[in-house]
Amino acid sequence: MLLATTGIRNGELRAIQLQDIDWRTGEVFVRRTKGKRDRAAPLLEETGAALADYILRARPKVDSPYLFLSFTPPVGPFKCASPVSRIVRKRLRHGGVDVGRVAGAHLLRHSLATQLVRQRTPINEVADLLGHRSINTTALYVKVAALQLAEVALPFPGGVV
Repeated sequence: MLLATTGIRNGELRAIQLQDIDWRTGEVFVRRTKGKRDRAAPLLEETGAALADYILRARPKVDSPYLFLSFTPPVGPFKCASPVSRIVRKRLRHGGVDVGRVAGAHLLRHSLATQLVRQRTPINEVADLLGHRSINTTALYVKVAALQLAEVALPFPGGVV
């Protein structure tokens, strides 16, 4: 849920520590980002409730600062991206989503960005949420909103295109 509602990357998820969750403000501090900039991501109420449930009832009882831990011995933080992507694929399949072979954590990031663009969220807000340094990186998601772009396009000078 955290991947799907915040747009954080697999590596960013694996780096989250318990102290990075600010329950009062409803934010998750995201460190070690691809762009080398720390940022805060919003923690939606439903996601926060699921996280609290995980921490209280499911998280292995070991002394580790990391939020998400592998259940496979040795219990500890995920050291690489593949276990997280496998978990995402498994949960998507369980939900009836045909994921093919390539789906993983990044699919959730892309899906969130696409959804936000379709909801007409300003592109700079989408860029901030995703942690993009350049708006040009985020502009890749605008192509999914071709029908919306057609609605706001100005008429071509001199006639029909």
